[in-house]
Amino acid sequence: MKILVLAPDIPATSKMPGSPRLFNLCRELSRQHELYLLTYCSSGERHQSFLNDPTAAKVFSAIEVLADPPAMTWWGQQWHRLHLAASFETRFRFPEYYRAICSKVHEMYVRNRCDLIYVDLLPMGQYVDQGLAVPAMIDLHDSMTLMARRVLTTTRGWRGRLSIYSHLMRIQQLEGALGRKFDLVVTNSSVDEQVIREVSSASNAMTITNGVDMGYFAPDHSRVDADKLVFTGVMGYGPNEDAAVFFAREIFPRVRKERPNAEFWIVGSEPTDRVKELGAIAGIYVTGQVEDVRPYLSQASVFVCPLRYGTGVKNKLLAAMAMQKPIVATSLSIDGLDLADNREVLLADEPQIFAEKVVGLLADQEAVSRIAGNGLARVQNQYSWAAMGQALEKSIQTIMESRKARGRQAI
Repeated sequence: MKILVLAPDIPATSKMPGSPRLFNLCRELSRQHELYLLTYCSSGERHQSFLNDPTAAKVFSAIEVLADPPAMTWWGQQWHRLHLAASFETRFRFPEYYRAICSKVHEMYVRNRCDLIYVDLLPMGQYVDQGLAVPAMIDLHDSMTLMARRVLTTTRGWRGRLSIYSHLMRIQQLEGALGRKFDLVVTNSSVDEQVIREVSSASNAMTITNGVDMGYFAPDHSRVDADKLVFTGVMGYGPNEDAAVFFAREIFPRVRKERPNAEFWIVGSEPTDRVKELGAIAGIYVTGQVEDVRPYLSQASVFVCPLRYGTGVKNKLLAAMAMQKPIVATSLSIDGLDLADNREVLLADEPQIFAEKVVGLLADQEAVSRIAGNGLARVQNQYSWAAMGQALEKSIQTIMESRKARGRQAI
């Protein structure tokens, strides 16, 4: 089968910043199918990193990069605002550009005689014409409706709440319409799937959880630094920024009171000014983008995940467990994962309790071995990308058969 993949950026391999979900699912599909990628590209460096990664070879038969939107016009901005459009929608701001991208999708689909369109993330869904009458699926990763709802509960001030509420109404409308355009809507957690089913009763929704590259992230006990705490992720992403600041200012001082030599390492690309400022605090290190996150994980005594908002399954947790690291996390951090407190992770939502659990692990090697061992076993048995790929393959075959059946009934 030939599959056209639409993506908002060059897919991230396990070696690159960002979620590796699209790449790994496509890699599994490419074992049986021929994939064509039509994508935006945030930077030439990212594109080159993808091309230099040997694991990316032969995943896509062809890659075409889309042009960015043109410069904003005053009239386009007013038309966009009049329609209360989401920030990523282009049909009102740039109508000619929007039609050109839709035509490009159609042209590439026809030229390569594709059997299916596979869309990654909600913003790319706008370019699939409902009139194409071709099988199509969309992987939302996380429900943006759920994310907006959670952000709304933490936003203070009427102006900020009004802005978030307006965004929520439009996003909910877009996600509610997915069932009319796509044969399958995929999310990465049952929590997100439940929201999609709520806002779009017509959607054929299912969950395919994130996985982890077991060959890339593997246990390495060559060096573990005592009292070293690590948190990873793209630090320009709001939930990660908030988590880093929350831990640094509310939790880490309590840890340092009991463990004066404790260090907190914030590892990841695009740190905001708020995150960079944390590096001025004694014991806190902000790395920015690193070539390889694994050395930081392998040296960690404890991996911390203090997320307070956000949605979906956290790849950072799966990677830490695959490298057999003990984890202390907020309860929200394990949304959609089959993990339990005091089994694969230790959970805490209040700063004092979070700090106590971190300190407890630092002083108890037996607990470290138990939690880390259980985490490794869980990802080995349940969260491989191969298993996720098989689930996606089965779902694709189901929607293709359903399309064929409807076609026969129409004759």
